Amino acid sequence: MSSDVPRVDPPIAAAADADLYSDEDYASGSNISSTTSLSSSILHYQYQNGRRYHAYRQGAYVIPNDEREQDRLDLNHHLCTLALSGELYRAPISDNTERVLDIGTGTGLWAIDMADQFPDAKIIGTDLSPIQPSWVPPNCVFEIDDFELEWNFTEPFDFIHARGIEGSVKDFPQLFRQARKNLRPGGWFEVMEPTVGIFSDDDSVSQAPHLSEWKDKLIEASVKFGKEMGVAKDYKKWMVEAGLKNVKEEIYKVPFSPWAKDAKLKEMGRFQQANMLEALDAYSLALFTRFLGWTVEEIQMLLVGVRKELMDRKLHIFSKYYMVCGQREGTP
Repeated sequence: MSSDVPRVDPPIAAAADADLYSDEDYASGSNISSTTSLSSSILHYQYQNGRRYHAYRQGAYVIPNDEREQDRLDLNHHLCTLALSGELYRAPISDNTERVLDIGTGTGLWAIDMADQFPDAKIIGTDLSPIQPSWVPPNCVFEIDDFELEWNFTEPFDFIHARGIEGSVKDFPQLFRQARKNLRPGGWFEVMEPTVGIFSDDDSVSQAPHLSEWKDKLIEASVKFGKEMGVAKDYKKWMVEAGLKNVKEEIYKVPFSPWAKDAKLKEMGRFQQANMLEALDAYSLALFTRFLGWTVEEIQMLLVGVRKELMDRKLHIFSKYYMVCGQREGTP
């Protein structure tokens, strides 16, 4: 595994004040993507508070699936790839990988990029929503499915991947056991999680009370929903308990804004700031109204303060992205 990825251990150096506001804006890259045949019922979306939600297994997921959220997912794909120094994964999978599964594929960009990188492999992406593109590599297919249900694939996989699944899983140990069960001997399971949390190497967290309150309320609401956020720190333990071996954990610091001196971290901060500013509504509306009893007006009042803190580059706050992978025993 390459060593140029920003890890969680060293403190991040902040840029000088004169450099804080001298950056050009970055635009997220354009999309490519998927085909699947669907029944019309899957397209009977639910609308609430100005956002659109999935129809299949309605209520199983509380994040919107509308164009705003799709754009954010595409941006987050770029951010995760940037965190991994341009790589799509960290597990030491074989160049001869034949079958890959991406659960909770979202807009499908990771699966599409994998299909391009492994043209002889079959890449399957599953999601509750049919929001993937209509044109994809011939070796990439998308299916509407709920990865919390029993998997019914006819063949095992060489590599199973997931990203950003906190808040959508009731029973992580069961999910990890199911992933192991569906791996070929020697196959790998990897999860990358932009987990909920606010950190700093100085006292910046204490100067971001609105962001801290939002994080705490988000976790509280997710617990009441039955799909707790903020649990990525346990992924390594759960993989070991599921029977996977050679389990590895890497943690990356991702600044919430472009405050860092390091050029790569500064760029990651630009994308994370844009990602977070768009994620606030997406993550708050359904969870806070359905499980905390908040009104939309109360939510927006809190988010005004959160946005102000996210835009303040003098707050040296960052999130932690977990990458955890493990291998099924046996020889490929």
